[in-house]
Amino acid sequence: MALVSGRDFLNTRRKIKSHSPSALVLPMVPAMKRWKANTALVAWVCRLLRPTGLICRGPFATWMALRMRERGLTRKVCFDGRGAYAAEWEEYRIIDDDALIAQFRPLENEAVNASDLCIAVSQALVEHWRERYGYRGDAHVVIPCTLGRELERAAVSVIERRDDAVRLVYSGSTAGWQSFDLLKPLLIQVLDAQPNARVLFLSRRDANNGALEAAYPGRVEVKWLDHAQVAAALAECDHGMMVRERTITNRVASPTKFAEYLSSGLRVITNEGLGDLSELVARHDLGVVVEAGKPLPALKQVSPAERQRLRAFALQHFTKQAHDASYRKALEVLG
Repeated sequence: MALVSGRDFLNTRRKIKSHSPSALVLPMVPAMKRWKANTALVAWVCRLLRPTGLICRGPFATWMALRMRERGLTRKVCFDGRGAYAAEWEEYRIIDDDALIAQFRPLENEAVNASDLCIAVSQALVEHWRERYGYRGDAHVVIPCTLGRELERAAVSVIERRDDAVRLVYSGSTAGWQSFDLLKPLLIQVLDAQPNARVLFLSRRDANNGALEAAYPGRVEVKWLDHAQVAAALAECDHGMMVRERTITNRVASPTKFAEYLSSGLRVITNEGLGDLSELVARHDLGVVVEAGKPLPALKQVSPAERQRLRAFALQHFTKQAHDASYRKALEVLG
């Protein structure tokens, strides 16, 4: 079941149904501050379908599901924690509304401590729950953000390249909140130190990436591709950039791009304190963990054999199948 904005509802519904034909997609009550009014819609669906359990994305949905459990309309509730919700709203002000932001800590606290099971995207998120909300249980599973089916099936290039170019790629938004101020000096350092370095932004063109493209003509390129073209573009590169500021939001995160970079045979350049991933990069030699104030080492092309190793690691750790036992545990708890 998905409650979505009434704006462009039919188009949103069409997209969701194309991915999941059995999904029930309903327009939510307008205005975020009136989110609790959606409880009536959830109750109507529960009376109609009588689910034994509800898996809920985020604190708002979990609050409504817990009310359904109180009314006897479902037996079990699972909080699907995709990040540190209160911290994210406080640090990045997703909506500039102090009253709404203030609701998140108590909502997230109840979601973590009152649900029958929690799903966390990282062990770092579980530790955040313990620190901030006094979570002391073990009724949780850790399932990181995993690869989509199309990337699981995509092939990694094993052809030896004839040029000596070292290609770095950044895939995603370069808006200010995505830590571009940390990314920019690293890219400039590499571009200045290595004449064979090339940088590709798989992003919409904006002031940030556009300025670098203008400063390094022919060496920095900005492209916006259809989703189906991204895997092939990544596979032509050597190193994927994933550098973010050290906020709570980023400390507990599990960015999907990490798995996408590895599955395309890229080594990952990241910084300390990014969820469970910084430690994973260092422990398994999956790339470079940048230390604050220190330059990047000289970067090289990634060999075909190394690409295959990185892709194999991604398929072993970041697919739905790799976490089958955790998914089954969630379904068993929910009855």
